[in-house]
Amino acid sequence: MTTFKTIRWGIIGCGDVAEKKSGPPLYRTPGSELVAVMRRDATRAEDFARRHNAQRWYTDARALIDDEQVNAVYIASPHYLHRQHATMTAEAGKIVFCEKPMGTSARDAQAIVDACQKNRVPLTVAYYRRYWPTVRSAQRMLKEKIIGDVISARVQLRDSFPDTPRATSLVSKKMSGGGALANAGSLWIDLTRFLIGEIAEVSAYAESKRFEVDETVVALLRTREGIPVSFGATWESQLRVNEIEITGTRGKMLIGPLSEGQWSVYLPDRVPEVRQFFNSGPAHTELVSELITRLQRRKPMPIPGEEAVAAWRVMEAIYKSCATGKRVQVNQDPKGF
Repeated sequence: MTTFKTIRWGIIGCGDVAEKKSGPPLYRTPGSELVAVMRRDATRAEDFARRHNAQRWYTDARALIDDEQVNAVYIASPHYLHRQHATMTAEAGKIVFCEKPMGTSARDAQAIVDACQKNRVPLTVAYYRRYWPTVRSAQRMLKEKIIGDVISARVQLRDSFPDTPRATSLVSKKMSGGGALANAGSLWIDLTRFLIGEIAEVSAYAESKRFEVDETVVALLRTREGIPVSFGATWESQLRVNEIEITGTRGKMLIGPLSEGQWSVYLPDRVPEVRQFFNSGPAHTELVSELITRLQRRKPMPIPGEEAVAAWRVMEAIYKSCATGKRVQVNQDPKGF
């Protein structure tokens, strides 16, 4: 792996995610700077570059990737363009940092992994919540068996989705790969795998009224160790909920509201322990910091692309169960799609 002293970023896709979550950490983190940005709308591209102090702006992805000052590309374009943009970046020999869910399918995600491996470039997927202090602390507590052995879990994500013209790609099955599950829900599939274990089997139901993609998904997941997990994600609730409740043989842990950095532990005959953690900046800050450190020290990537493939395999099993009304095994064949 090449050693990098300074990571010089180009951003493809200057929408809300880059604006609020990922853009600032790319130029605020020591050893990292923002060189160029790309958006098809020239006026908005120039405005983003000006406000975030990028040196240059483009309306064409190829032009940004070919910028000689750029040695890393953060891809926040619509899901259906992830594969194209990541492959172009890899073939140019540059670092790939791709937004979740990394394409519109497991096949897309695997193609990105293959392109990066073929061209020997680092690849990280932006399942950034793994590096939030709350999640890291909860993971340590689970490993220490503070609540005993895990026997079941409940994952709940509720939010509302704005029906605006700018959200067109997110409500297209072809362009996004799915709705509530494939978008924000993918973060929670990843956290479920990260905290509780790999998913072996699913049984699910989805409902859609406004869009062609899923607006609400409810699933029963079973891990390889036999732990049942109730999973729910919806775009249709004005009451925001984002939490994971894990029940163990000695007590339970409630991780949430995760957006507020909180977890609570309940044990018999004890006052509940409640702790709150604060991120050091916008949502991607901790992951970007870890990524820069690992690139500079030639260490493995913090969240390799294979994690996106695994998350997509779970989501595809959920979608298949929704379509067939049957219990579905998660595909474990590395070459099977």
